[in-house]
Amino acid sequence: MPRTIFELPNDLLIGHMLIDDDHAKLVRLINETGAALQEKQYQESTRLIMEFIDGMKHHFDTEEAILLETEFPWIDEHIASHRQVILKLPRLIDECEKVIDGDQAWNKLIDNLVDCMMEDAFKADMVFKTFLTQNRS
Repeated sequence: MPRTIFELPNDLLIGHMLIDDDHAKLVRLINETGAALQEKQYQESTRLIMEFIDGMKHHFDTEEAILLETEFPWIDEHIASHRQVILKLPRLIDECEKVIDGDQAWNKLIDNLVDCMMEDAFKADMVFKTFLTQNRS
């Protein structure tokens, strides 16, 4: 069992099953990518990064549908934050190639995967979490 590189803190759980499940899948992909990079399994790490990118896009689509369904008042700002993360995603493939070529340490790539995840989970989703919590009360 590979060591865990990243864990999503419990206080970043949103409280919506679909969103939290997506976040858990993305964290799993980060950890699997880190393990593949450590073991110099570059083809597998590239595949996992592509899966992470697709997972982020799928997560954003799912989350935006939930935001609409719950009538989240700051949906436009939330969608804009998703678009900012999406712009960063293709760079992850370039960074993977740098690791493969020996031009970059694998942990910098993992840091960037975590940054993409946290930019959504911490910056954007915490406002939605507060909204969900208040509307359940």
